Amino acid sequence: MSVLEQTAVELRRAAEEARTRWSLPAWLSLGALVLAAAVPFLSLPGVRLDALADTAYLALAATALGLTVGPAGLPSLGTGAFMAIGAFTSALLVARSGWPLEPAVLAGTAAALVAGLLCGGVARLRRVFVAVSTWLLAWLVWLFLLAFPSVSGGSQGLILPPKTLLGLEGTPTVHFEVALALTALTALAVAAVRRGAPGLELSALRQAPGLATSLGVRLEHRRLGAFAASAAIAGLAGGLAVQLQAVADPASYDPFLSFKLLVAVLLGGAAATLGPATGVALLGLIGLVSGPLARALQLPLERFDAAVAALLLVFVLALGGRGVLPWLLRRFGGEEPTGRVPAARPPRPAAGPREPILGASGMRKAFGGLVAVEGLSLELARGETTALIGPNGSGKTTALRLISGASVPDAGSIALGGAEVTAAASADRVRLGIARTLQATSAFPELTALENVLVGRASLRRYGGLVRTALATPHARREQAAAGVAALEALALVGLEAAADVVTPELTTSQRRLVALAAALATEPQVLLVDELAAGAGIDELEALVGAVERIRNRGVAVLVVEHNLRLVRRVADRVLVLAAGSIVAEGSVAEVAASGVVQEAYLGTARL
Repeated sequence: MSVLEQTAVELRRAAEEARTRWSLPAWLSLGALVLAAAVPFLSLPGVRLDALADTAYLALAATALGLTVGPAGLPSLGTGAFMAIGAFTSALLVARSGWPLEPAVLAGTAAALVAGLLCGGVARLRRVFVAVSTWLLAWLVWLFLLAFPSVSGGSQGLILPPKTLLGLEGTPTVHFEVALALTALTALAVAAVRRGAPGLELSALRQAPGLATSLGVRLEHRRLGAFAASAAIAGLAGGLAVQLQAVADPASYDPFLSFKLLVAVLLGGAAATLGPATGVALLGLIGLVSGPLARALQLPLERFDAAVAALLLVFVLALGGRGVLPWLLRRFGGEEPTGRVPAARPPRPAAGPREPILGASGMRKAFGGLVAVEGLSLELARGETTALIGPNGSGKTTALRLISGASVPDAGSIALGGAEVTAAASADRVRLGIARTLQATSAFPELTALENVLVGRASLRRYGGLVRTALATPHARREQAAAGVAALEALALVGLEAAADVVTPELTTSQRRLVALAAALATEPQVLLVDELAAGAGIDELEALVGAVERIRNRGVAVLVVEHNLRLVRRVADRVLVLAAGSIVAEGSVAEVAASGVVQEAYLGTARL
């Protein structure tokens, strides 16, 4: 098959996938886009096309910001700064170097992207520090422009000569149509990212960072990608908008612009792809009213606009921060059924030989003067379930953290398949084959069971990057489809295939822990570390947990279970390790450990295995 034929096949597949996902909101969005594109040609009274085009460029920047604020959950107040970087880079190249408009705008976009990458370290911080850091960035860029007239043009700004845009005269109508098209393309890209792996992983990091990183999601990588992409598109919007205005004036890029864009995202709804653009439109309509109202009250218009934006932000936060568009979608448009056919339960493979797969030797971990683990050595074999038991505070969870890479041992070594992994980070160990479930957080509350498990595929993705997902490349689409099949198989293995589309808060505690097991299984581990699987489970729910552990073991996975429920230990454990004060004091089969008088009296009390 030639390249052209293969391209045609892939385009037909992409069109078919898009057709199957088309819904009423999509038709409404298309209708709104067509109607908006016709506005410049309707000669509506009171409509200024230059203001309309400027608003469309703000909608472009806000749509990209929605990816950072929505799935990533990062309240960035620096978008206006990135618009300023793109605007003044473009303006300097056009006004002083005579560049054509298009290359100058691309250079402004690249400058904003570089600035986003350089400032992207803030994405690792907590949300309040992200807001503060980006707000400082907005002030720094603005003060830099005021302090260096040679860059900003001083009080009169940089005057730009007329330039053509895409071969057409740069009229407000042309700028509006270009801004509208770019906003639509950005919205499509953001929608693809939200549905794909990057969106799920960003959402998982926002809801439960510890659980997400335990499944192999790289926090810095994903958040930096979203932050930098948002910065680049803001630079693109700034670079084009400044050509529309024909002057680069620092007063147009003060910190209030960043605040206004964040208010627009929250007002329209960060949870919806078109929410930010809706918020910009609403702010524009409110601006039409606020002007006459400010004059009637004899108030400065600049301060009045800031006050109105602040009041809108308080109003949105008081309503829970969901925004207008998500509220409308929930009220008037319910979700359509997926029509997914549950995957058949995979056949149970015969267990292979119980050869050692993981070995830990002489591990030690102290927190100040408290020694949590001392001289811990253990060995895990394929197709074997090992239970690690002991009293509270004996170091069981710390041992799991050391093996999974969540904590760094003070001494000792860990080997997987004969290869040293002691220095490997947690995400790297997931990729090597060590997966872990958490004791406290078992699922992502805003995601369905299937989406929870898809997060676990993060470590296996090769084509799940931000750009490939946004462009819906053939490799990315095939990988996403394969991930869906694997996730359904993992749910089937733990007996929850029928609950694939159920959001996790509607599941029982035991079912949520089974979802966590399935998410860990989606990483295709060689070693599975399970922390308190039966916590909160009733006797009637124990059978489902036991069956899930047995099926996982029969797939040849080495399972290490930290557990207080001795009924579960007796049913699933091939071998038991007893931990006390950070050291193993007994080891053997369930019967051997149960017969140990020292273990019975000191650690199990009157309970019986």
